[in-house]
Order: sequence, then structure tokens, then C-alpha cells
Amino acid sequence: MRVFILAAGFGKRLRPFTEKLPKPLIKVKNKPLIHWNLKKIKKAGFKNVVINTHYLSNKLIRSVGRGEKYGLKINFSYEEEIQGTGGALIKAKRLLQKEPFLLLSGDLWSDFPFEKFIDFKLKKAAHLIFFKEKKSKDAYLEAGIVKNSITKNNLTYAGIALINPKIFKDLKEDYYDLWTDLLQKYVKQNEVTGEIYSGELINLNSKKEMNLLDALVVE
Repeated sequence: MRVFILAAGFGKRLRPFTEKLPKPLIKVKNKPLIHWNLKKIKKAGFKNVVINTHYLSNKLIRSVGRGEKYGLKINFSYEEEIQGTGGALIKAKRLLQKEPFLLLSGDLWSDFPFEKFIDFKLKKAAHLIFFKEKKSKDAYLEAGIVKNSITKNNLTYAGIALINPKIFKDLKEDYYDLWTDLLQKYVKQNEVTGEIYSGELINLNSKKEMNLLDALVVE
């Protein structure tokens, strides 16, 4: 199973730290955030990684390389214009090939056990990881099936998912949002499953979260 890391964004909410660095290169324990994720991916047993790039892409590519220092094979999908969280998958479909893959947000750090997905048999369109928070709420679960209702939504998407390429195989390259443009159709068909994770999940969007990660990450 391949891993796709979304890393093309501008990181506007983390300025001024991202004025000269893409968000995945923000330092945590004196090493780029993406270093810790690639290290976890390797430890979990994955071998092939695809990373999409746009903003300051050369810096990201120079930092990560082709994966030798991580024991991984890394390919890059460069976007001349930002394609969105859904369009990025379509742009990279040649690299992702036809099997389900693990999707990760590039600004995420979590102690989620990625190894549980190595032999995961994805039977539906997608399997999403959620967490509970007081702010934005994307969906709710009913017997493990993802549902969407403004009045019932109590879960937030964590930035971790298993994706079946069938959800975008017939779509042309363009800007798409993963949740709105690609997954909603399958949510309505009960084709998206999910689970709640109660461990550490941090999307790096503020100096406070940078400090928190410095305390959480262990060499």
C-alpha cells in the first residue's frame, strides 16, 4: 500500500513561519515535521510514498530527497496550480496506481498506529479517521458508516484516511475538495466507513501547536 502526503499548501495560518518554508518543513525537535511522519511511515512497514508539492516545492524536495535516508521510495507530484485536497489525488493518480492508499495531511502529527492499515482490506470507497472537538464538525458515525447532517455532526476529520482510487478514476484534472467534491457522493451511498481516534492528533496551525509538538515528539 502506498502513502500519499498532502504538502502543496501555502500554510497561511502559520505565517510568518511559513514565509520561507513550506509547512511540512517547520521544525519540531530541530527536525522538519515531515521527517517525523516519514519515520513513522517507515516504522509502520510502508515502502512507497507520494508527496504533492507546489509552494516552495524545491525546498521540500531538497529536504526529503528520494527517500533513501528514510528507507523509503518517494515520488513527487508537482502542481503548477494548487489542485485542492481532492484534485491532488487525480493529478497524482499515475503514481498512486490502482490500489487503495493511505492519505495523510502534511501538517499533521499523530501517534495513530499507521501499521494497522498495512493489511487493511478496504471494501468501500474510503475509511476516515475522526476525532472529537468543540470547533468544526464534519460528520457522525452510525454503526461505523460515515453520515453527514448539520444537526447530528459531532466529529472532525483528522487528516488520515484510506482511499479507494475508484472515487476519482473518471474525473479530469482540476481543482477538487476531497470532502465536498469527491467523498460526499459516496457518503450518501453509505460507501464511506470511519472510526474515532482518541490519541494525539495535532494539525500544525499555530505557534502554540508548534510548542506542543516539541513537548510531545519523542526521538
